[in-house]
Amino acid sequence: MPRLLIVDDEADVLRMLSALFSVKGYEVVVCENGNEAIDLLREKDRFDLLISDVRMIPVNGLWLLSLVREECPTMPVIMVTAYYSKEMAVEALRMGAFSYMAKPFDTQKLLDTVEKALESARKS
Repeated sequence: MPRLLIVDDEADVLRMLSALFSVKGYEVVVCENGNEAIDLLREKDRFDLLISDVRMIPVNGLWLLSLVREECPTMPVIMVTAYYSKEMAVEALRMGAFSYMAKPFDTQKLLDTVEKALESARKS
C-alpha cells in the first residue's frame, strides 16, 4: 500500500485529499505545515510520495521540495497551489517536482498523476 505525505495549510484541502486517497487504498499522513513535514521526513518514516502546497508559512513548498530532493532523492513530489504561475511551475519542475497543479484541481487528474508518479518511481 503506497504511503503518501500530504502537506497543506488549508484544513479543508487536507481532509478532502486524505479522504480521496484513503478510499483508493493509500495510507495517508497529513501535515498542516512544512515544519511538521520536515520532522516526519527526517524520522525513519518512509513515504512513497509527497503532495505539497507551494505557499505556506513558515516553510514554503519549494523549500520543502529542495529538502526532499536532498534527503529522499527518489521520492516523487507533486506541488499544488491556488496561486498558479507559469514561472513558479517551471521552477518547481526544474527543482525536480514530478508535477505542478493548480487548485482547485480535478480529483481524477490528481489520482492519475499520483499513479504515474508512483509507477515512475518504481521503475527507477
